[in-house]
Amino acid sequence: MGKLETSPKNGARKSAGWQAEKSTMMQVAILESAIDCFIDLGYSNTTTAKIAEYAKVSRGAMMHHFPSRLRVLQAAIEYLHKKRLQEYDMLMANIDVPDRALSRAVFYESVQMAWRYANLPSFTAYQEILAASRTDRELAEFMAPVERDFENQYREHAKSMFPHWSDLGEYLDLAIDVVVFTTQGMALSHMVQNKEARVDKMLNFITDQLQLIYGSAVSES
Repeated sequence: MGKLETSPKNGARKSAGWQAEKSTMMQVAILESAIDCFIDLGYSNTTTAKIAEYAKVSRGAMMHHFPSRLRVLQAAIEYLHKKRLQEYDMLMANIDVPDRALSRAVFYESVQMAWRYANLPSFTAYQEILAASRTDRELAEFMAPVERDFENQYREHAKSMFPHWSDLGEYLDLAIDVVVFTTQGMALSHMVQNKEARVDKMLNFITDQLQLIYGSAVSES
């Protein structure tokens, strides 16, 4: 039996597939580097040259994928938007089990994960972008629908991750606001004194509030 030879068409398909995969890998590297630049340098100081330097690619190679500073920054924001939702799902997975009653330990674990979520690099990068959008009109116009979409999707993800809350409507909204506003506020208060002890007290306080909100919701249903 002779050797099995790869036809030119098969070889071309494999080559095209590898090129597409390589292109995707480079795009991801560029977008991850843009996020690193947001964190290290701030949004306004993030240039195409700096992103290329962080990604260890030539500026020309980067411009091939993203032909302008605006385009690469917008693509990085869209990528960050998806990344933050994926990180939320990973942190919150398997905390609320449908056939198991909610104990204080479950509430506290969810609050701890929310606090961890607010301390991820992606949160820092996103806050840098939001801060810049206050005075950058073009960025603000781009960010407004992104932020609305994130809030809507965040709520849907929370319903999926926490089935005991999924049908509680305004109580779920209140619980989300308590957790998000408090943990994000604490994360941004990076210069306060004795922060670790104060955060620990606040995490317990948030846990107590969630139990009260859930208890009120259940008693009314």
